[in-house]
Amino acid sequence: MKLSQLALFLDTCETGSITEAAKRCGKNRTTVSSALSALEDELGVSLLERSGNQVQLTEIGDSIRSDAERIMMIANDIQAKCQQHLEGVESALRIARDDALPEAFWRQLVHDLSVKYPNSSISIYVAPPPELDEMVEQNMVDMAFCLLPTTDNLPNNQYTQLGQIRMMSVARADHPLNHLNEVLSDDLAHATEFVLAAIKDQTLTAVSPTSSNYIALTFYEHLRNAVLDGNGWSTVPSVLINSYLRDGTIKVLNHYQSMRWQPYGVIYGKHIQLGKVSRWLSSQLEAYLDKESN
Repeated sequence: MKLSQLALFLDTCETGSITEAAKRCGKNRTTVSSALSALEDELGVSLLERSGNQVQLTEIGDSIRSDAERIMMIANDIQAKCQQHLEGVESALRIARDDALPEAFWRQLVHDLSVKYPNSSISIYVAPPPELDEMVEQNMVDMAFCLLPTTDNLPNNQYTQLGQIRMMSVARADHPLNHLNEVLSDDLAHATEFVLAAIKDQTLTAVSPTSSNYIALTFYEHLRNAVLDGNGWSTVPSVLINSYLRDGTIKVLNHYQSMRWQPYGVIYGKHIQLGKVSRWLSSQLEAYLDKESN
């Protein structure tokens, strides 16, 4: 039983005619008829009832039609994956990311990814930035898209900057810190601060708190939401709060270090070569960051 025979069988089922099936696949009628007869001889059953130029499925022919369709789908998937491999497209990819960019952007990106590379199996995991370089180093994931550390402390990984994100220290407009003409470092140190929480050395740790009075949460969106609730201040990516800044719900603190740029990019292992999917993702992120920074 050959795939070509199954393909001709399915073409004949769809067109209801050996002649039409032959036209569809660019073969002559005799070739198609002979291939179908050979398939029936090999299986020992009649799959089609021929009546002039028209054919009808027999009972057994009808029962195996869906099986033949599944076999052809699997065969096409195998061919597509092998072709992708030859073209440098990853067949499987494990990605980690932070939530410094809006979920709506990632949702669209996942949609576009599934359309552009339908035969690639891709897993995406969300974690705080401080955890991601270790995940790459331990080969838990192939790469991570995230805010990059400001110091070179990734000796076992390589990383490429794709752009920058403006980080802003903010509080709700009615927070006491926003009533001050100038916010001093001592003011920040005595106010409740929302900071990132991450697992480090198998321990849950608050990441670089400024204040002695802090609440550590896992994601930037959680920090933003806590600020919106009005109980403290935090430093978060501007792309997550732009709408609240515009409507005045949140204000940037009047502190000399309230705004700074932090690099955003991709972390991957020392010996990893980025394939087409990875490079496409990187280009999409780079374009988004360039747009947002202008």
